[in-house]
Amino acid sequence: MKVWYGYGTEHSMNLVMIGRFKEVSAAERAHAVIKEFTKALQAEEEAGRLIIGEPDDRFSGEVLKLLSDLSIHSIGPRELEQFLYDLTMRREGDSIVVTTDETDVQALLKVLLDKGARIEVYSAHDYPGTGHGRGE
Repeated sequence: MKVWYGYGTEHSMNLVMIGRFKEVSAAERAHAVIKEFTKALQAEEEAGRLIIGEPDDRFSGEVLKLLSDLSIHSIGPRELEQFLYDLTMRREGDSIVVTTDETDVQALLKVLLDKGARIEVYSAHDYPGTGHGRGE
């Protein structure tokens, strides 16, 4: 008789991350930066330079230039794929709300911090009724 031991990632996190900014204009800028960066990474994936599940140790020239242009200096090449994970991001006044079932969100967290946000992160499974999270 064989006994199989394994680790599954079937549990959905229902993670909520809220970045609150001092001003609406700062939230607008951060939202635009994340959208622009995500769009560029989608192009990197389409071009075959970024493969989800196979993180690289180096930035492509295009990504390195964009990071510099957007003044993002805290993200490593292995974190880039996090911007392509299934998530929802919306701006609500002076806040950016991200919801996802993923736990690897440090790249988004770094950008929000870098752009001046105060951040709250929680699982909507544990804190239902907040108006955020899947199904609310």
